[in-house]
Amino acid sequence: MLAPIATWIALRGEAVTNDIRDLVPALTLGVAVLLWVAGFDIIYACQDAESDVQARLHSVPARVGVRAALRVAALCHFLMVFVLLALPLGHYVGGPLVHLGWIYWMSIVAVGVLLVYEHYLVRPDDLSRANTAFFHVNAIISIGLFLVVTVDLLT
Repeated sequence: MLAPIATWIALRGEAVTNDIRDLVPALTLGVAVLLWVAGFDIIYACQDAESDVQARLHSVPARVGVRAALRVAALCHFLMVFVLLALPLGHYVGGPLVHLGWIYWMSIVAVGVLLVYEHYLVRPDDLSRANTAFFHVNAIISIGLFLVVTVDLLT
């Protein structure tokens, strides 16, 4: 969560020192990344639930079971999309936090669809596609969201 904040401070410089509220977009993105990583990490950890129980580790799947862990992951991803939707809607000092256009909105819809697909791939009784969900879908989301937001900010 600190990487987006540190990057924001480096890019914004004096704007942050003049008004601490300038950190809000970076904090918002940090929360979105935190929720996203937590969600896909929980999905990936479901593969090791049995060995975690045997080793007495306290992973989410070991503590609550695979089915409930996948629900927690889905909740994290739902909240991530909600936070990303809130980014251009939030206001402080009379203006939007970030000026993003229709390209951003369409990308958030695409991220939501990809996350639904990710959760469709992984079932409590069939974790065989967890690697596909973990690596492929999240790679598309990360690279795609970066490119789309960059294009939107430049247009």
